[in-house]
Amino acid sequence: MKKLFLFAIILIATASSLKAQTIFTYYDFNVEPKDEQTVLNLYKAYFANKPEGLKGVKVSLCQTHFAEKGVPTHELIFVGSPENLGAAYDSKSSDAWSLLQSEISKYTKEVSAGMGESISVFGDANSEQYPIQDIYYINLKDEKLFKSKFDAFWSKNISKNGRISFGSVNTKGSDGVTHYVLRSYKNFTDEFKEDGSSLIGYSEYMNSVKDIRTIISTRTRILLGNW
Repeated sequence: MKKLFLFAIILIATASSLKAQTIFTYYDFNVEPKDEQTVLNLYKAYFANKPEGLKGVKVSLCQTHFAEKGVPTHELIFVGSPENLGAAYDSKSSDAWSLLQSEISKYTKEVSAGMGESISVFGDANSEQYPIQDIYYINLKDEKLFKSKFDAFWSKNISKNGRISFGSVNTKGSDGVTHYVLRSYKNFTDEFKEDGSSLIGYSEYMNSVKDIRTIISTRTRILLGNW
């Protein structure tokens, strides 16, 4: 995954131009089923005692649920302010980090990397309580207009059993993805019971954004670890 981290260092250099208080970098990779627990244990052992260089940075490991062909099985995410995340990437790599990377590379195959910024969040901010996450990767023609409609609807309609967020994303790919919408739930029961169409004004909201938003792909992921 060394190449992916070098790519993210290039991306993080642009963080000073972001006005958002929260930004993130992520790394998508594949793991064979037989090696999934090994990879989780390696990350858990390293991040359990948060390294000094990651002060103020939250690290999450997610697994794709029913990953289709071409969809990465896992994702490692670093979240923080531009200052804290920038400091993390500027810090000198330790021997422990180099060893972790060497071990992880034995069980993973890199897919892609990128960065983004959180724009709007509604619901409980404690993501640890909402490990089931549906991601909608989208292309927007007008971010400002979409945000105004997104905020107006979801600020009044977020379920007590879930949370929703919206943000921008930059990737190495050229699939046209510019933004994402993330719906998070406490468990699969809450996810399956959620019926957005039953919310007052939902149809009107969806119609109001259909001409400026195109859904590129969707993915369900499960939070395996949060440090």
